[in-house]
Amino acid sequence: MTLVPARLTAAVASVAFAGVAVATVLTATRLPGLPGLSGAIAASFGVVILAQLARLRVRAGAGQAAFAWGEAAIVILCVNLPAPLIPLVVLPGAAVSHSILRAVDARVGRVRTGRDLLYTVSALTLAGTLAAATATLVAPVHDAPLTPHGILALSAGALVYCVVSITATAAHVATTRGGRTATVAAELLRGKLLMVVGNVVIGLVVVWACLTDALLLLLLPPVLLLLQQLYASRIGDREERRTWHEFAEATRDLNRLDVRGTAEAGIEGARRLFGASGAQVVLADGTVFGTGPGGVPAAHQLVVGTVAVGELRLTGLGRLRPRNQRMLDAYGDALAAALHDAISQDELRTMSERTTYDAVHDPLTGLFNRAALLSRGNAMLRRRGPHDPVAMLLLDVNDFKEVNNALGHAAGDEVLRVIAGRVTEAGGAGDLLARLGGDEFALLITDLDTGGADLALAAAVERARKLSAQIAVPMRIDGVLLSKEPSIGVVVAAAGEVDLTELLRRADIAMYQAKRAVQPVAWYDAARDDASTDRLALLAELREALHAGEQLSVELQPAVSLAPGAQQITGVEALVRWKHPRRGPLTPGQFLPVVEASELMGPLTRWVLDRAIGLASSWRRAGLAVPVSVNISARSLLERQLPEAIGDLLARHRLPAELLVLEITETVMLSQSPVIDDVLARIRRLGVQLAVDDFGTGFSSFTVLTRLPVQEVKIDREFVAQMIDSPKAEAIVRATVELGLRLKLRVVAEGVENPDQRAALAALGCTSAQGFLFHPPLAAERLAAVLRERRQVQRRHLRAEGTG
Repeated sequence: MTLVPARLTAAVASVAFAGVAVATVLTATRLPGLPGLSGAIAASFGVVILAQLARLRVRAGAGQAAFAWGEAAIVILCVNLPAPLIPLVVLPGAAVSHSILRAVDARVGRVRTGRDLLYTVSALTLAGTLAAATATLVAPVHDAPLTPHGILALSAGALVYCVVSITATAAHVATTRGGRTATVAAELLRGKLLMVVGNVVIGLVVVWACLTDALLLLLLPPVLLLLQQLYASRIGDREERRTWHEFAEATRDLNRLDVRGTAEAGIEGARRLFGASGAQVVLADGTVFGTGPGGVPAAHQLVVGTVAVGELRLTGLGRLRPRNQRMLDAYGDALAAALHDAISQDELRTMSERTTYDAVHDPLTGLFNRAALLSRGNAMLRRRGPHDPVAMLLLDVNDFKEVNNALGHAAGDEVLRVIAGRVTEAGGAGDLLARLGGDEFALLITDLDTGGADLALAAAVERARKLSAQIAVPMRIDGVLLSKEPSIGVVVAAAGEVDLTELLRRADIAMYQAKRAVQPVAWYDAARDDASTDRLALLAELREALHAGEQLSVELQPAVSLAPGAQQITGVEALVRWKHPRRGPLTPGQFLPVVEASELMGPLTRWVLDRAIGLASSWRRAGLAVPVSVNISARSLLERQLPEAIGDLLARHRLPAELLVLEITETVMLSQSPVIDDVLARIRRLGVQLAVDDFGTGFSSFTVLTRLPVQEVKIDREFVAQMIDSPKAEAIVRATVELGLRLKLRVVAEGVENPDQRAALAALGCTSAQGFLFHPPLAAERLAAVLRERRQVQRRHLRAEGTG
């Protein structure tokens, strides 16, 4: 049911009935007793009724309208009646015809209210009044209607009638269904232009027949029928094209990833396509989208296969033609599929959010876990100034096992939840709190007083003492009153000097000092930390080694093709070595963890890149072009100048960018850091290749292959070592190889130690392998010799194949 707004109805009716009143006065004063007037009025009354009953429905914006023969009727009325009588005939004629149409619509379920009827009759009366006035002003038509001036006057009146009636219809549609009146009116005028011309011609033909011989009117019905069919065919073709165009747009708009957006698009599309006055989508779980006016809705079930998604409810449709019913069925199927996909996406999104939450939260207390403390804590440190003090409080509940032994694990869990709540209450707005496991909790404080190291330490120790007292407050667990006291280790350091791992290590040392001293709080003393002293010494020695450039070197381990035939070297990996004058030869594992937490990581990375790029360039000049790989840490990728530094090194050594491969762990690839994303994107724009190192060890291994444009995947050596005896490891290797091949990536297996592993990898289709079975890490001179030897072997192999 569509209700015309009361203000619009009142305005149109007021103007129309004012015109009728004027016409009545003119008729009473100026047209007394014209001979034959009653017959002309009766005939004109019939013409108005017939013209309105012969209508064709069309789409108008988001609603519907009807094209009738009103212009032909106006031409006849302007010739047959004096102008003041025309409104008095149009008013009852329109009222009778549209009352009949209202009854017909009601039988097919299309409801039109009394206000709708009043608006329509008023609009047609207004159009007829203005049309008659226009024709009279242009030229007198009663005496010579078929002269050029008469035809011009009648055509002008018909055009005014068309414009006024269409404007009124467009205002109705725009105010009830949405849209702009001018847009809807222009659309209707374009659709009715041919019909207006035909109606004027038919009106003139009727006038000619009446003036020539009234019997000629008997020939008109077949002509009118054919013309009506022509109108219907033309309008039908236009509506067909428009409908299917809108159908394509409406179904395309359904491609949303959220349920609400899909449902709202489905409602809007249904209103546009089927001219429904109201539309709702009701999901299977009872969720309702959209509202509609009253009336009994027609429900269309939304089903995907055997799964009921919901239903589409439309009001104001009436009885659908078979074509429209088929279109509704097709639209319902498209909407059901789109809603089903959106619901599935919502469920997956919810599961992903739950999984993400579980990955960083402790399931017992809801606090962050150790992984979240490390990642978020390091991010908080980077946001602080390098000299701003930060503190780590590490607490352990004393004699916690006694609770589990005496009251059970459920009571122990409740104690941990109570302590977690108390630590949360004691924490500040900028603090980071985590449960590390068991009865250990950590609190990172970044808003300490910057008045000096002593003041910062004093403030952190005071916080720890208050926290200890708050935790020690008795609690009642299973009816038993308990008091558990913690041991808290406190460490304060400058944000730019440490990372979370180092803070936790120092806090752990302080916590055990508190336990040994049987006191609630102790703070970290570097003088008693042998590991810290050694670490600082190691960093100082590395700084000297970088400056001198004599102790550091690069060894290179080749990766070999697993294709049948000559074992071609497909690339080499650069591995830094440190020949320490006092400690002896050091492998990366012995000093890189210390370096990664310091400011020396950047200089060391640039040193290795310079050395590796220089070696690759020298091989290329000798005709031994082979890609060289360099491992890049997360800390190095946080340096925004890294892409420019790599570009400068490539240019200085004249090495093509595609011969440099940067190996990055998948954990770094999945980082949400915008800095890392920007640095990696700029590195790729240089033409440098990316490889995923230690693939398979992360929790979202396959995701990384779609997130960034990598060219190589390196299977972690642990899976290679276990693949012969472990079906799980073999399945991971197989899946990685198959995925890499499908994505057209190079797949390199690390740590190949025996022929069985090599054979298994080759059978799976692995591209290349690296390990002691082929070559250990080699000095640069030895690798150059191996490359020359391999090139000669390959040439002999190719010649042998050619002769064979």
